[in-house]
Amino acid sequence: MEKVEQRYLELAKPSEYDGIRTQIATEVGIPKKAVKKIIKDLRDRQHMPSWWEVQTYKGSNEELERIKEAYLPLLPIPPVGVHKILAEKLSVKPGVVYQAIKAIRLEMNLPQYNDPSLHGDFNASHHQPANGQQKTGATQQPEGTTSASTPSEEEKLAASAEAPVPTEAPEQTTN
Repeated sequence: MEKVEQRYLELAKPSEYDGIRTQIATEVGIPKKAVKKIIKDLRDRQHMPSWWEVQTYKGSNEELERIKEAYLPLLPIPPVGVHKILAEKLSVKPGVVYQAIKAIRLEMNLPQYNDPSLHGDFNASHHQPANGQQKTGATQQPEGTTSASTPSEEEKLAASAEAPVPTEAPEQTTN
């Protein structure tokens, strides 16, 4: 563990880069999954952001506006994986959309992420606790079905194409 941490700190200067974990796993001879965990714990202890967290949007202003136009109607709680959905719709790489959404949310003074509990049945259907029990309040539905009261991601996207773009930032909810 110390060897992984020491090597990470050496390689991450001046900053971390894509592929650093693979390189360390190869050099040290342990699984990449173990290296990821060790580095995550180290970064948490030392309050260090990952390379992905410090990335900024590098696309054009026109592209940012297209993404913003498609994203705003999905607020206040866009579907999980909205960056992938919009990337396909707009023919843009998901990583670019992700960074654009991060910039849009920052501009609107919104937190980078929504509270996962606001996503309802996503927690139950995709992330069950290790003991196999569902979180209270979430309902799991058979694959390919949607709740009558909750629109599917496709329905939200279809509505976003017709919905006007809000002129003000939506109200923030507090926990």
